[in-house]
Amino acid sequence: MNQKSKIGIIGCGWLGLPLAELLLKKNYLVKGSTTSKEKLQKLENYKIDSYLLEINDRGIKGKIGSFLDELDVLIINIPPKSKVFPNNKYSKKIKSLAKEIKKKSLDKIIFISSSSVYGSNQGKIDYNTKPLPDSKNGLEILESEKIITKNKKCTVIRFGGLIGKNRHPVYSLIKKSKISNPNAPINLIHLEDCIQIIYSVIKNEKWGETYLGVSPYHPKKIDYYNDKCKSLGLKEIHFSNDNTTNKEVTDSKIQTELNHSFIHLKL
Repeated sequence: MNQKSKIGIIGCGWLGLPLAELLLKKNYLVKGSTTSKEKLQKLENYKIDSYLLEINDRGIKGKIGSFLDELDVLIINIPPKSKVFPNNKYSKKIKSLAKEIKKKSLDKIIFISSSSVYGSNQGKIDYNTKPLPDSKNGLEILESEKIITKNKKCTVIRFGGLIGKNRHPVYSLIKKSKISNPNAPINLIHLEDCIQIIYSVIKNEKWGETYLGVSPYHPKKIDYYNDKCKSLGLKEIHFSNDNTTNKEVTDSKIQTELNHSFIHLKL
């Protein structure tokens, strides 16, 4: 793809902003959206063509038409759990966005999804595994995928639990009195790997694909999190004895098709 191509990122937050930074360094033009007026200037400071957009099940507030104009690639990075999206109506919001996309000639889309589309008892999962979600979020996200992938050039990336600077699930887990499924494997990925995987899809023109963005590192939760607590000087997490989850997500296509070598393998 021409390096002066224009890429739009809906959702320039924890993942979207550093992704925009990388794309700018790679000489792409970048449009970015936020739901916060306070963040508009921050995006402009990064030389991002910034827009204030709020998507809901009734439509979109903001200049979505102008945002989508002249884009070569659209990256949809809207987390389903957010103050902006209450009541779990995520798929309706994606439907609102899909209607606006349909008005444009834009066809190259990356949809940031989640490994929660797979059920907690689906065992070892790869790109051939049929998603069988067993949570409300998983059901909403899978429905959203079906809506947005009506565009045949839409690539879906199902990321695992996201970690990175100032973000790690261990900090919320230590606040709980007891954690279940101590022997379940972890399914995490570092922010830097997420960004590189998204960039690789664009660089290698991998459209109409589905990738599972999870580090191929799956120790038991009890071992991983208590080792992490020890290294961070935190109190040990208390786990219950129940083991009802066995989900382990790995995708060899990340390495073979996208030539991605994980930067943070052991997390």
